[in-house]
Amino acid sequence: MFYDGHSLASALYTHEYELYLSASSSKELIEILADYSVNSDYTYVIHLFNHYRNSQLGKRNEASMFQHFTEEVSNYNASGCDQVILQEYDSQTRSAFILCVITGLMSWVHKQIYQAGKLCYIDASTSFELLNTLITLLYISCIAGALPLDLFVTSDELEITIKKTINILKIILLEFAFFGQGWDVRL
Repeated sequence: MFYDGHSLASALYTHEYELYLSASSSKELIEILADYSVNSDYTYVIHLFNHYRNSQLGKRNEASMFQHFTEEVSNYNASGCDQVILQEYDSQTRSAFILCVITGLMSWVHKQIYQAGKLCYIDASTSFELLNTLITLLYISCIAGALPLDLFVTSDELEITIKKTINILKIILLEFAFFGQGWDVRL
């Protein structure tokens, strides 16, 4: 089921639902659900999922994971949808991990909304603890409410990392970044 895109919970629920449909009576259903050889518990499903993830994506924070991630970013950019730039973490040069995402809506906001050239807000209140990364949203406030400018994931929140991320953003958006402010944006 993981190969088909199921998460841990959806795989477990789908399997239990199939067991429910296969039972001819309530008594048979209870016996099937209680049989560990037919209906594994959540801990075993977690073990199966971890094995699947490690074999398909590589172990967390290891070279194979980043290699797979780089391939996915390349495939995503080649699809022509939105744009993503990845700077891999390098412990030798001490360069931070940066993943910068620009969706079609974000590009449109940069080009069309006047407030994008005036004042933006940074919401860095979210993290992805399993990979020790921070998820940051850059957005503006306008009459329509808060509109996104950029989403980036970084391995730290140092000033130099945020500046590098903003520079990556400006490279993606070129002259229309921040409502035409382009390269003249000051932090």
